[in-house]
Formats: sequence, C-alpha cells, structure tokens
Amino acid sequence: MKKIAIAFIILMALTVSSYADSVPTEQDYKNLDELRAKLVRMRREMDKFIKDVVSTYPDQAINAVDIFGADVKVDITQTDKDVIVKADLPGMDKDKIEVTLMNNKILKIGGARDVAKKETSPGIVRQERMSGRFERILELPVECMSEGINAAYKNGVLEIDIPKMKPGKEEQVKIKVQ
Repeated sequence: MKKIAIAFIILMALTVSSYADSVPTEQDYKNLDELRAKLVRMRREMDKFIKDVVSTYPDQAINAVDIFGADVKVDITQTDKDVIVKADLPGMDKDKIEVTLMNNKILKIGGARDVAKKETSPGIVRQERMSGRFERILELPVECMSEGINAAYKNGVLEIDIPKMKPGKEEQVKIKVQ
C-alpha cells in the first residue's frame, strides 16, 4: 500500500510540475500583445499597398466602379422636414453626376469622371486620380418623398435636400356594431 501511495504522490508531483510549465506566464501575454500589434500594423501596411497598387493601375482593377465609388465620402444629416446628403466629388462636371432615389429610401449617386490617361512624359512622378464611372448607394434613415428634391453642386461638394415622407393622415372610420 505504501508503494502505491508513494507512486501516486510521485505521479501527482510530475503532473503538477509539467502543468506548471504549460501555464502562460506574464511574459507570454506580453509576447502575444506584441505579436497582435505587429499583425495589426502589417494589415494596415498591406491595405495601403493594395490601395496604392489598385489606384496606380486602374486598368487591372477587378471592379474599378466599386473602388472609385467607395472613395466617395458622404455626410447624411436630417432635420424635421428634410434629409440632407453631402458628397465629396472633387473635379466632377455637374452634367456628369446622376442622382436617383429608389423605393423612397435608397439614394444612388453615380456619374463619370474624365481624367487624362496615364502619361509617361518627363516630370510626371505619380498619377493616382482615376477616370471612369462611379456609383455610391446609400440607405437613407427614413422614407423620403420623390417630389421636391433639390441637388446643388458647388466647389466639389454635391448637396442633396430630400423632403421626408409626411406621415399619413389618420382616418377615422365609424363602424356600426350589429
């Protein structure tokens, strides 16, 4: 019986000592945090690299419309009566901007931008501005009316004022009880 007890104690001591070696230490947690920070930095650098490659070679882009449209920055605000959308569209001709309201709640801003094709003349260091079609689709916060929409383009900013849908008038119907 003593031999079994001694063997059990030795086995427990070995198990505890091997488990103690596998428990993460404070240094292990610091190493994981450093690794996580490095991976985040690497991802940011890869995102910048891919964006740079796509903007430098737009002809090889898989879907240049998505890339160009995603670059359009917008602000959406609302008042009691209107929803106001402002979109940055620098360098655009206002005649080439298309604005569509669909299903009273989906706003589509699209158009075309013409920028000189890639030149290789001396003095040109980098060309990133893209030409071609773009499209940005936005869901508005409330349903809006299709009448009375005003859009103005000034200094590279498109501002669209869209009247909100007026709540339906409540009807009262008398029902005769039989």
